[in-house]
Amino acid sequence: MKNSSACAQSATTEGLRATYLAKNRIAIGPPSDLAEFRREYARFRRLLPTGNPLRVLDIGCGTGAWSVHWAAQGCKVTGVDFDEEFIERARSREGLTGRTFEGIVADATKLPRNIGEFDVVSLNSLLEHVPDWRAAVTEAVRALAPGGVLLLHTTNRYHPFQGEVNHFPFYSWLPKPIRDSALSWIMKHRRDLVNYTDYPAVHWFSYPQLSRVLREMNLEVYDRLDLMKSSQLTGLRSIARWMVPSEGRPARGKILFYLASPTVSLYARRRLC
Repeated sequence: MKNSSACAQSATTEGLRATYLAKNRIAIGPPSDLAEFRREYARFRRLLPTGNPLRVLDIGCGTGAWSVHWAAQGCKVTGVDFDEEFIERARSREGLTGRTFEGIVADATKLPRNIGEFDVVSLNSLLEHVPDWRAAVTEAVRALAPGGVLLLHTTNRYHPFQGEVNHFPFYSWLPKPIRDSALSWIMKHRRDLVNYTDYPAVHWFSYPQLSRVLREMNLEVYDRLDLMKSSQLTGLRSIARWMVPSEGRPARGKILFYLASPTVSLYARRRLC
């Protein structure tokens, strides 16, 4: 009877894993949106060190959907993920084979002590899934070389429409006890709402909150609006050009920007001394 129960549980686990991969195409599909990467790169490029090739640490790299774009820029990329299968997929992904990519299986909150220093450390859509998110940030900053840049993208609790729980507007605005109860029910009865992942988002952040954490670590912190140029706002978005910094004038209307931004996107540079 015990063996039968174990086999049934194993089959269920394998079925959930297969469904998760099918519902999260970025895990096994093509690289992420190249145009989106290029827009991001154009924003923070001026913050990057001038050395070549840049050393990039992609924490929570998955199967390398973003790592491959860094490799295409001529960077030397190290990808870290706790999922061994994802690292194997990353190593075999076109554009990441050879000497351009090193894959490491490790926990984001406990990176190898000898991992080295990097010019760019990326935490892309990771913190919201990590119970001890502060430890993940601490480890990422530890891996930053002097003058290096931390790229951080995560959930925005100010934004009313989020993509972490499907068909659930204003989820991020719920008080934490209610949100936790809702997620507990979802994990038991409606896993489809979180695309069958075992690690749904459990944290929701604000720009001021994470900016303060990074400044306390002695980093220079910029948000996406700080780095934006008027020329990047086209079409309907051009009505927001008044918010963009120019000629020594800082960005304006940040509260409105924080409400409209789907994610918290921060760029933090480690001081040279």
